[in-house]
Amino acid sequence: MTRAARLLLGLTTLLPSVAFASLPDLISLGPRSAAMAGTGIAVADDWEATYQNPAGLSASSKKLSIGFVYGGYRLRIDDQPISLSNPAGVQIGASVPLPLGGVLADRIGIGLGLYLPAGVVNRVSVPYPEVPRAVLLDSRTEVVSVLVGMGVRLPFGLRIGGGVLALAALVGDIIIRPDGTGRITTISEEQLTVDYAPILGIRWSSPSDRIQLGLTYRGASRSSYLLRLHTELGDAIPLGLPLISFAGIAQYDPHQLAAEAALHVSSSLTLIAQLGWKKWSDYRYPIEKATADSPALPEPGFHDTVVPRVSMEYQAPTTDAVRVMLRGGYFFDWTPTPQVQPQDDAKSLLDASRHVLTVGLGLSLRKSVPLDIDVFGQAHLLSPDGRLSGQLFVGGATLGVRL
Repeated sequence: MTRAARLLLGLTTLLPSVAFASLPDLISLGPRSAAMAGTGIAVADDWEATYQNPAGLSASSKKLSIGFVYGGYRLRIDDQPISLSNPAGVQIGASVPLPLGGVLADRIGIGLGLYLPAGVVNRVSVPYPEVPRAVLLDSRTEVVSVLVGMGVRLPFGLRIGGGVLALAALVGDIIIRPDGTGRITTISEEQLTVDYAPILGIRWSSPSDRIQLGLTYRGASRSSYLLRLHTELGDAIPLGLPLISFAGIAQYDPHQLAAEAALHVSSSLTLIAQLGWKKWSDYRYPIEKATADSPALPEPGFHDTVVPRVSMEYQAPTTDAVRVMLRGGYFFDWTPTPQVQPQDDAKSLLDASRHVLTVGLGLSLRKSVPLDIDVFGQAHLLSPDGRLSGQLFVGGATLGVRL
C-alpha cells in the first residue's frame, strides 16, 4: 500500500458516532425544568425560559446560575452491551429585567443559557453505515448549546417572547499534496461556525394567576459538519481522485410545537400538563454522499411524534428564612423510527421509546444569603421491544445567586 493510500485510509478513521439532538431536547435546560419532566412553557421565569418559552423572561429577576450535569448510559443492541459517551457538562444561566422607565417599566427581560460539554466543543464521528447505533442517543450531548432570548409583557395577562438556539458547527478542508522534497503532506484548515434555530413563545395568565397557559415553537436546529478532502498529488499517484466530502448532521432537533397548562391548586401546589409535537418526518439520513458519483443514500422513514408530559411542584412547610420546593414528573418520548426497518443501510439507525421519570429539590435561602440550590435526577427507561434497550440515568445540581 502506498503512503498516499495509507493516508487516505487513515483520514477515513479520523471521524470515529454521529450525534443527534441537543442536551436541552434530551434532558431540558436548567434544574427546575429537568426535575419537572421538561415542562416550564407556562411557568419558567428565569434563564430556563430561554429554551422553555422566552415570553417568561418578561417576569424575570436578576439571577446568575452555574451548575453541572452528569449521567450514564446502560444500553444494549441485540442484547450486547454498547459503550457511549456519558453526558457531562456545565450549565450557565443569567436573566435580568431591563431597567426601562415609563410604559416599558418592568415589561422587558432578557436571558442567556449555556451548555458546555466537558472536553469538547463539537464532536463529530462517522461510523460505517452498516454498523447499528443508537442514533438519537449517541453523543447527543457533546455539542455546545447557546440560547438567548427576550420577553415582553403586554396588557390582559399576555406575554410574548423570542430567541435563538445556537449550535456549534464545523467546516474545513484537508489538502493532500507533495512538498518540495517529494514527500506527501497534508494541510488541514477547520473552522467552527454556528447554526441558529428560532424559539418563539406566548403566555397568558388569568387575573388571579391561578391558571397559566403557554405555547412555544422551536425551529429545526442543526449542527452540521463539512470537511472536504482535496488531492493535489500530481505525479505522485498517476490516478485522478475526486473531491471527497465528509459531510452530514452532527446534532439535529426537529421542528417542535408544544402547549402547556399550569394550575396553581394552592399557594403551595402547582400541577402542569404539556403536549408537544416533533416533526421527525423531515429527518434525513445523517451522512451525505462522499462523492458526486456515490450511490444514493437510504431514507430513514422517520415519522412525527407526540410527547405528553406531566409534572408537579410543591412548596413544603418552611420558615421565612428557607423555602423548600419538591418537584417531580413523567414524560413519554415516542421513538420516531419506523416499526419495521427498511432492508438497507437505514436499518442501522436504532432508537426506542423512552419512559422518563424525574425528581428534584429546590432550596432557596431568603434572607441575608440570596442563594438558590437546585438538584434533579432523571431515569430514562427504554422500551425493551426492539433491538435497542437499556437505561439512561442523569442528574445535576445548580447554584444560583439572586442579584
